[in-house]
Amino acid sequence: MSVSYRKRGKKNLWDYRIFDKNKKVVASNSGFKTKREAEIEALALELKLINGAIIDKNITFYALWEKWLELTVKPLGKAESTFNKHLLRGKFIKEYFKDKPALKIKASEYQAFINKYAETNCRDNVSRLNAEIRNVIVFAKRDKLNIEDFTEGVILSGRPPKKRRDEKYIHSFDDYQKLVTYLENNLDLTTSIVPYLLLIQLKTGMRAGEVAGLTWDCVLWQSSEIKTYRRYDTARKCWANPKTEESIRTIPIDNDTLTILKKLKQEQSVFIENGTITNNENIVLVDLNYKIVTNAGINKHLKQILKDLKIYPQTMTSTGLRHTYCSTMLAMGVDIWAVSKLMGHRDIKQITETYGHLIKEKADIENNKVRAVLTSLVKK
Repeated sequence: MSVSYRKRGKKNLWDYRIFDKNKKVVASNSGFKTKREAEIEALALELKLINGAIIDKNITFYALWEKWLELTVKPLGKAESTFNKHLLRGKFIKEYFKDKPALKIKASEYQAFINKYAETNCRDNVSRLNAEIRNVIVFAKRDKLNIEDFTEGVILSGRPPKKRRDEKYIHSFDDYQKLVTYLENNLDLTTSIVPYLLLIQLKTGMRAGEVAGLTWDCVLWQSSEIKTYRRYDTARKCWANPKTEESIRTIPIDNDTLTILKKLKQEQSVFIENGTITNNENIVLVDLNYKIVTNAGINKHLKQILKDLKIYPQTMTSTGLRHTYCSTMLAMGVDIWAVSKLMGHRDIKQITETYGHLIKEKADIENNKVRAVLTSLVKK
């Protein structure tokens, strides 16, 4: 067994590949900032493989899923909330298939399994489960397990989502501006860091963990940009890798935001000097009382603000600010490929599927264009 390391891509990130004695790749991963980070994960995984972490032809489907999770997902250091979703899917697999061998599952049985899951889950969750199981099958095939792809041709269904897509973002550009103005007028480090967090997310479209993980070296003062290359898991209180390689990016910010950050840095320095807080990791958005505020705390604060300002949807979480940023950029005519890059996506597919909705003002403009075209046709 051997391991190779490579430095690839525009961002010069490291990857590794583990080969068996026949020079076949048995495991791989990418997106490491340093070779040492890649070595630490690869060597630990290689040791597990050497010590017998191989797939037996009589393995149950649940045990196969467990090996896939242990060898390919766990080393990625995903956020606890994300990892727990994998565990919930695994629990359903175990309860449904019990000790059934993976090689004996038929397409009809798998369709029944998916249908059962769809009874209590929305279609998006069903799709995620199906994609996960396909990854398990690919993982098994790489280990030369002669398993049929019983997911092929499966029909996915599911319950309607709890929130419609238009309930996940701010509908009106006026409301977007109202929220920005409110946050800018209520920035007070001695009270709470949350308004700063919400404002930065609203102005950058970053994920909540990315905003929480900003350190002062991420603020590029000269070019008026913010860079993000990792996340902070507020539940486990630890650093996490970027969600994808594309998540490592720089995002432009305006002068007002830059000025706010400069003032925040100055105020923060005073509290560090007088011993009110410690900030050895140079975190930008550190709270005087709670240090790093949890997502639950941020969402509670946001919902109260939305209620006070009578901005809808009032059930929106901080993730909705990311949706709103993307919608606003698209509505204001920013190129979809540029928006995709700013959001940290690989291509425009997710943008068109998830963020391709228009805020109210843009929809009205487009509807008027349609009316104008129809009117001109009638006159001719």
